[in-house]
Amino acid sequence: MRRINAMGLSVRVSSMIRAIEDRNSEGYLALIAEYKRASPSGVIRLDLDPWTYFDIVSRYATGFSVLVEPIYFLGSPLFIKVALGYGKPILYKDFVIDERQVRDAKELGASSILLIKRLLGDRLWDFVELAVKEGLEPLIEVDNEDDAIDVVNTNPNIMLGINARDLGSLSVSLDRSISIIRLVRGKADLVIAESGVKDVDDAVKLAREGANAILVGTALMRRPELSRDLANVRL
Repeated sequence: MRRINAMGLSVRVSSMIRAIEDRNSEGYLALIAEYKRASPSGVIRLDLDPWTYFDIVSRYATGFSVLVEPIYFLGSPLFIKVALGYGKPILYKDFVIDERQVRDAKELGASSILLIKRLLGDRLWDFVELAVKEGLEPLIEVDNEDDAIDVVNTNPNIMLGINARDLGSLSVSLDRSISIIRLVRGKADLVIAESGVKDVDDAVKLAREGANAILVGTALMRRPELSRDLANVRL
């Protein structure tokens, strides 16, 4: 599928869903590599430019996640424009609360958009509908068991992102992710484990529990070369 992006250029938009499914069909856990210079916990790394980062991880990543939020994550729409040059599906990541952000994601050339259940509440499915209408694949994020069950019971035909970070306390626990994965295993089309992956051992644990993909930010920002090992984790 081709789309005109914010620069006025025709870009080929890849499917994140199809890319993950293709990687899984080969017997591997899919890797979504995230370019994230900071998090609510503080600055991660400022000396790694997006060109260098994507040059390294694009050899191994199934897709990219790109932060555009400028305050807490030091993100920018520019980073999506850089990522487009590598031919991978791109997840637009922000605190999405306004319909204009959905349209921005489309115009920039992203293939997917992050929608956070805890943030959107009852408006979640309106945003899902809008995203699909705009040709985007929504990744619905949850960080607790109640929201996970509510989402899969409402619509199991989704990408479900399970965040190891509690969005209230900001604490990170891989055990929390695993607990939620066990609860929804087989009830969502695709399960993406977000946050908390520090090394291959963590990725192996999540693959064994039923994750289809891992989204890794901090660990890859600190050492992009880790993408090679993470991409070789088998299901």
